[in-house]
Amino acid sequence: MRAMKQSDLSLVIDIENRAFTHPWPKQAFDELISHYARVLELDGKLIGYILCHVIMDEAVVLNFAIDPTLHGAGHGDYLFAESLKELRALGSRIFYLDVRESNAPAIGLYQKYGFSKIGIRKDYYSEPTENAIVMALIRE
Repeated sequence: MRAMKQSDLSLVIDIENRAFTHPWPKQAFDELISHYARVLELDGKLIGYILCHVIMDEAVVLNFAIDPTLHGAGHGDYLFAESLKELRALGSRIFYLDVRESNAPAIGLYQKYGFSKIGIRKDYYSEPTENAIVMALIRE
């Protein structure tokens, strides 16, 4: 895991476009690369990324994906866990994220690290329209 660089954006956007039915536009990544942005490499190849917004002691996971051809191999678990550790070391103690209601593997991952459901965002996602589960983790 390492900090995302501007030169990583084309590979990150490629993963984004293959991982999501309604991917973020390139401009969204351009604006967020100066925040907490990490990529995961495997054998020198970029295979995933995570973007967070950090304000004081709170971190919001904005976007997180692993190359869809590598799902189920533990890479997302590693990237998520290492990011949480790094964010905690930087002073974050409250974490938030949104996840599609139907994304059982992601929900399971987040629950594994102590996240719990705190709310629902009705019809938050499109293509297909779906509610988001809002999850949080508070570490004292």
